[in-house]
Amino acid sequence: MSNLFAALNAASSALQAFQSALDVTQNNVSNAQTPGYAKQSPVLDALSFNLQAGLSGGVTAGSPQSSRNEYAESAVRQAVARLGSSSQLATSLDPIEQAFNVTGTGGIANALDALFQSFSAWSATPSDASAQSAVLSAASDVAAAFSQTASQLTQARANVNTDLQSTVTSINQIAVQIQQYNIARQQSSAPDAGLDAQLHASLEQLSQYAGVQSLTNSDGTITVLMDGQVPLVTGATVHPLSLQYVNPSGVANPSAEPDATILDDSGNDVTGKITDGQLGALLSVKNTTLPRLAGGPNQTGDVNTLAKTVADAVNSVLTAAGGNPLFTYDSSSAVDTAGTLTVASGFQPTDLVAADPGPPPVSNGTALKLANLGSSTNAGLQGMTFDQFYGSSASWIGDQLSQAQTSQTAQQQAVTQAQSLRQQLSGVSLDEEATRLISLQRSYQAASQMVTVIDSLTQTLINMIPAS
Repeated sequence: MSNLFAALNAASSALQAFQSALDVTQNNVSNAQTPGYAKQSPVLDALSFNLQAGLSGGVTAGSPQSSRNEYAESAVRQAVARLGSSSQLATSLDPIEQAFNVTGTGGIANALDALFQSFSAWSATPSDASAQSAVLSAASDVAAAFSQTASQLTQARANVNTDLQSTVTSINQIAVQIQQYNIARQQSSAPDAGLDAQLHASLEQLSQYAGVQSLTNSDGTITVLMDGQVPLVTGATVHPLSLQYVNPSGVANPSAEPDATILDDSGNDVTGKITDGQLGALLSVKNTTLPRLAGGPNQTGDVNTLAKTVADAVNSVLTAAGGNPLFTYDSSSAVDTAGTLTVASGFQPTDLVAADPGPPPVSNGTALKLANLGSSTNAGLQGMTFDQFYGSSASWIGDQLSQAQTSQTAQQQAVTQAQSLRQQLSGVSLDEEATRLISLQRSYQAASQMVTVIDSLTQTLINMIPAS
């Protein structure tokens, strides 16, 4: 009889083990589409069998094993960080590239061409009032084109500033989510598949904003480093980032908008350590791209340089002939030239001086010199003409955008490949789970049948005992 009860206990233990395995399979199916979830495999541990020692054998449920592959997870996060960088670059550079119109139907290049053509037409009829008015109108269009481009670049800078703050805020919010995981892990005696899925989903989301590295600690918590150097989370502690705009002393243009600086929670400047993700891309646009084109603390900016060179060249020719300057701009700030360029207040078409006093005097000499400025090289423009200098700036930003878009396409493919490999290693296969489910059901039915048989045998033995 004791052997029957031992067998009954073994069958009961098997039922519990198979039910636990069925629960793991059901959990896998339910979370097949849950972000960050890795397939769990049920574990059935064999029990010792030795009837003389009272060991009836059977199976018991062990702790489910996660199929998560951290190398595959790391590969996905790296690919996501690179995609985040290239995508953000493409997004941020697009409006900047649009500010440099090279179609010949608008923008600075078209306005400059029209101005020098008006000078040329005026030189043919120096005293013609309509030709003089055309020059003044073309000059106004040049000033308007520079002002519009400066305004577009200012708006692009404002958008980048907004995106920077939003990105830093998102990074800090995700860091808090990871902190909560660490706290829950410290309070748990065993890994939790649900918490683990939330953690890895958070890490992948964080990778979009910055390159991250996670290190697992002995207590099961993780340490998260941004670009492998800047701590974001250590145990139950969050190290929030902050964004700062301050011009240090000694910059060439103290009135310029400062570069963006990222500080860690101790107030240390960690900007130079951030190279990947959306944050790295935004810092590059804010601190490198925009200053080169629109000016910054230590750069005048191509647009301002071109505006000043055009205005000074035209004004120099006119004043040398005894006339008044045609253009004016705010000379107190080198980074505001393009935005403040305008035709001198009160300048009239009749104020244009066509004659060159010489010697020898030439009736249309000044007008001819102005017309020739369009094809003349300038030392202040690296030895290029106005059109060439503008074209080089437009070509540079166009190349930057094209490279970002090409990289975006390539990195999207890399992310897809990395995610596909991760899916193969740790994703839930419904076909596999269906096969396991059938196998476990049959095992459960077999154990259940064993209980039925033992129950029948026990009842038979009880009936064989004579009544007293």
